[in-house]
Amino acid sequence: MSYIDFVSDYNALIAAYARVHKVSGWKCSAQKAGINLLKEVQQLSEEIESTSYRPGSGVTFKMCERGNLRLVRALNVRDTIAQQALCQSLLIPVLERYMIYDNGASLKGKGISFTRRRFEEHLLWHYRRYGTDGYALKLDFRKYFDNIEHEKLLKAIIKKIPDERLKVVLQHILESNRPDVSYDPRSIDEIMQEPFNSLEHEKIPLEKLTGQKFLPKSLGIGSPLSQIAGIFFPTRIDTYCKTVRRLHCYDAYMDDRIILHPDKEYLKELRKDIERIARDMGLFVHPKKTQIIKISHGITFLKTKYLLTDSGKIIRRIPHDTVVTQRRKMKALARLVAAGKMEHTDFTRQYLSWRGDKEWYNAHRTVRNMDNLYGRLKEWLRQQKAQQARKTRQESRSLEKSRKSST
Repeated sequence: MSYIDFVSDYNALIAAYARVHKVSGWKCSAQKAGINLLKEVQQLSEEIESTSYRPGSGVTFKMCERGNLRLVRALNVRDTIAQQALCQSLLIPVLERYMIYDNGASLKGKGISFTRRRFEEHLLWHYRRYGTDGYALKLDFRKYFDNIEHEKLLKAIIKKIPDERLKVVLQHILESNRPDVSYDPRSIDEIMQEPFNSLEHEKIPLEKLTGQKFLPKSLGIGSPLSQIAGIFFPTRIDTYCKTVRRLHCYDAYMDDRIILHPDKEYLKELRKDIERIARDMGLFVHPKKTQIIKISHGITFLKTKYLLTDSGKIIRRIPHDTVVTQRRKMKALARLVAAGKMEHTDFTRQYLSWRGDKEWYNAHRTVRNMDNLYGRLKEWLRQQKAQQARKTRQESRSLEKSRKSST
């Protein structure tokens, strides 16, 4: 039994549809796929086995996530089922074995809470040996998903899962993510030397995208393959730091990495080595977001500011920009509720979700101030509702008077 048979297996494809239905079962497209599920599964299985499977183009849209504007590519139901089966039945079980334990994104049993907890454990480990002396190297890749080269990603996967049919299927999926760069007079090799930005590419007029030249890199955010590829592709960097350099305090979450060490010069040399490996992989280390910080000054990692006191206590604070973003978001959502474009219960759930996470921080005053803002917005919504009710009653009375006067 070859590797690709795990993907084309009927049970794997049906289980993949169950995952899709759990998230998007309310959509018409998901319900239609469920009605003809056996036919769709049979056709998908045959196409994957014969390597004739071709993914669709999908739909792209912009989304603002934690203050960052991102271009998301949503797949159709058929392609989502195929990629879910590919990732859940084959890629994740095999590739996860080669990832470091402290890689906490998009894996079952892990996540952002896992990564934060591991970072705090490493921070305490560092304190027991060096106290508050030491430095943190924060690494960030510039436009990470936009600059993952297809050939190098495919080579890394096939090295762990040698299967020719799987290679062909992956090639077809990756080719569907290639951006059209026909508007650029430079050669492909010259374009590859610079960071690609999908948001800027979205502004190019359609008449200039003639389909004559495609860039063999970039993964659309939103697909199952992008998630597993995003956490597996930097394994070479992770292995170098954890195994070759034997760094204990090393944490990774998608394209973010943080390293603790008592020697600043050591971290400077390590940064040069990582940048060299990243260049060889086609990635670009962000010059502004990559920095070395003194631990005693406080470290911001995964939207949390950590302060290590002389007694070894870790104080968690909410970064100022996170608070500002949440305040603006709450006011914008309140306006949507007042305009009738959003339910009041959804507004309440959003705030309670944000508040539930921040209760674990040492930020009682900030949470109290946010509670006050939430209370003021609720009162404003109540007044808007009462005002709208009065306006409706006045309009109904005026309509009644005009009806009586006409009779």
